[in-house]
Formats: sequence, structure tokens, C-alpha cells
Amino acid sequence: MMRVMCMLPAGEGVYPEVAAKRRLEVMESYATPDIEITAEYMPGVSGFSPWGGKGGPEGNILTPANSLAADLAQKAEREGYDAFCPYGMLDIGVKEARRRGVKIPVVGQSEAAILHCAMLGRRFASCSYMPGIGDLVRSEAAALGLEHLYVADTAIGIPNSEYPERRQEVLENFVRCTREAREQGAEIMGWIAMSICPGEFPAKELSAASGFPVLDALAGQIAMASWFHRTGLPFSLLRTGRNA
Repeated sequence: MMRVMCMLPAGEGVYPEVAAKRRLEVMESYATPDIEITAEYMPGVSGFSPWGGKGGPEGNILTPANSLAADLAQKAEREGYDAFCPYGMLDIGVKEARRRGVKIPVVGQSEAAILHCAMLGRRFASCSYMPGIGDLVRSEAAALGLEHLYVADTAIGIPNSEYPERRQEVLENFVRCTREAREQGAEIMGWIAMSICPGEFPAKELSAASGFPVLDALAGQIAMASWFHRTGLPFSLLRTGRNA
């Protein structure tokens, strides 16, 4: 049995209780007969809030969050977990945990999503809550040598704090985003903010509504962590040096 620790990208009390509970349950729902998943809060309030944001994070606001997430990754390793998987497409704590020398797989959802699009050999689009995330996705793709596959940046145009009350509107806007993505040459919606998928909608439902392939980044993250664990391979040298 493989044991995976997942982490909500905020400390207790940052998300409303119902929203936090929903996300913790979503993470744990990805358990299988072979993979046990424990979902935890970030061990402290970092100052970054992923709830109700207007766009991508600015400046050094993620520095404390990355440090707290890396602390939890180290704790997971000490407690015998086989992998650490932070929730959310900002891959909070992934680089810092690797820099600190955590030996169990530490896998981010953004990284996993982009690599899965490459494995499928498809040009992909992103879908965020609000406009302004494209440069971040492009930078992540470029770091993996895959910038050429990222061809479309789309946004729902609604803060994620409003999704439960505007669920149908979110779905309609997602369908619009897939049309925009297709027009710009994308073959799959490969990078989707977590409050959209799987937070509000499973990938299967979004694909059925839009007639466009949709990638589940959380499923891809857990699968990639499993591959690292089963093969015993270290982190890709695309991301860390040989002496890291």
C-alpha cells in the first residue's frame, strides 16, 4: 500500500469551513485499493489566500507558503509517507521541498498536468479563475522544455469564492473557454485551476459538456507520484540538479 499525503494550500481558517471540507474530501476521494491518501491543512497561515483571488500571485507572497508546505513534506517523509502532493496548480512547496532534500516524491499538479500533455503529444490550453495566469503557466512549461505545447490562456472570469452559487454560469463559461482554446490551436484543456476541476466539476462532466478533452490534474499528480514511487527514480533532472 502506497501512502500519499496531500495538502490544502492554506492553513486552517483561510478557506470557509464548507469549502475546506469539500477540498479535503475531494483529495481523499482519489484513494484506490493500492493508494491511501491523507489530506492535511497547510501547517500555518502563510498570508496567501487561494480563496476569492482576482488573478495570479504577485511578488514574494508565496515564499512563506512554500516554506510551510516544505515543512509538511519533511514531516510526511519522517512519518513514513511515500509521496507528498500539494493541492492546487501553483505547486506550492514543491521546489522548496526538493531543495531541502526531501527524498520521497514531491509532485505538483501544474508540473504533472504539463508533463501529461507532453506524454499525450498534444497542444494544450489553461483555464484559470480570472485572467492573468498565462505568464505563470508559460514559465512552468518553458522550465520543462515544453513551452511550444502551451497555445491558449483562458479564464472563467468569476472568483472561485462565487462558484457554489454560480455553478451553472461557471460551466457555461468553461464551455466558452474550450471554444477559445480550440480556436487558438489547443487539443486539450490540460491546465485547469482546481476549484473548477475537480473542485466543482469532474473532468468527465466538463468534457461531456464542452465536447473537448479535459485533463484531471489531481489524477495526473497522484499517478506521477505513484510512478516515481514504484520505479524508485529520483526527481527529473529537468527540474533539479544531480547533486540536489
